[in-house]
Amino acid sequence: MSPAALAAWLARQGFPGIDGCGENGETPLMRAAQQGNVIALDALLARGCPADTDDDDGNTALWFACLHGESGAVLRLIEAGAKINHANDDEYTCLMQAAASGQVETMRLLLALGARADLVAPDGRSALDMAAERGWQLLATAARLAGAMPAALAPPATD
Repeated sequence: MSPAALAAWLARQGFPGIDGCGENGETPLMRAAQQGNVIALDALLARGCPADTDDDDGNTALWFACLHGESGAVLRLIEAGAKINHANDDEYTCLMQAAASGQVETMRLLLALGARADLVAPDGRSALDMAAERGWQLLATAARLAGAMPAALAPPATD
C-alpha cells in the first residue's frame, strides 16, 4: 500500500496517523485487524506499528482479529510477533475470544499455531468449554426454530 493510500485509509478510519488512537485506545492496526484488511495491516506493520499494543481493556490487534474471525489477519499478526496466548484485562485469551464468538476456523488456526487450549478464564472455563457451550446454544436455537427441543439436544445440566 502506498503512503498516500495508507494516509487515505487512516483518514477514512478517523485516525490522524499511524500513531493515532481512537476510542478506548484502539490503534489503526487493531482496526485493520478487525476489518480483516491485510493490505492495511501489512502496511502498518511495515511502518513499525507494534503487533502487541494493548487498548484500554488489554486487547490487542490479534484479539480483534479473533473476535471477527479474520484468519488472514491472525496469521500475519502472529508472524509479526503477536503473542498468541496473551490474555486481556478480563483474563480471556484470543483462543477464548474466538471460541466465544463462534469463530471455529480461527480457533483451528490458533490451535495449529500453538495456542494453549488448557488456559482457563476466571470462571474456570477453557476455550474448548466456551466453544462447546456456543454449540449447545446454536443447537437449542435451531431446535426452537424447528418447533421442538428433543431431549437429545437439550444442553447438559449445569450446577
